[in-house]
Amino acid sequence: MAKRKVKRKDNSLRKRIGAFVRERRTELGLSQGEIIKAMGYVSRNSVSNIEVGREGLPAKRIYAWADILEVPRDQFFRFATGEIEQMEVAGAKEARGNPLSAAEKDLLGTYRSLPPKYQRRLREQAQEYITLAQAGAGAKRS
Repeated sequence: MAKRKVKRKDNSLRKRIGAFVRERRTELGLSQGEIIKAMGYVSRNSVSNIEVGREGLPAKRIYAWADILEVPRDQFFRFATGEIEQMEVAGAKEARGNPLSAAEKDLLGTYRSLPPKYQRRLREQAQEYITLAQAGAGAKRS
């Protein structure tokens, strides 16, 4: 009887995590294919099974999932292990009201497929472009 109760709890946890992963992936405008590529999964079934609650998140990949879903690692770990029951994400509601364009989704997918050191360099270059654009706008006004 005790085993059955634990199994039900595990199923409930997997379904709750899966629903969150699916909702958050959708909010971010990511496809399952983009997740598979970024996470290095071999099969599309892995992500699909996680989202429907058939499989749990592998413990060794919880932080990687947190990164791809853009949520705090520690909070997501506590959520994925069942320590906390809900995962709140700041800005999630705003993201729903402002969907990404196809070009933005493409750029985001490309960014996420890069190793961290290149992601950092790309962010630095983006800041340089912002500075150049602001300087150009200021020069036009004069």
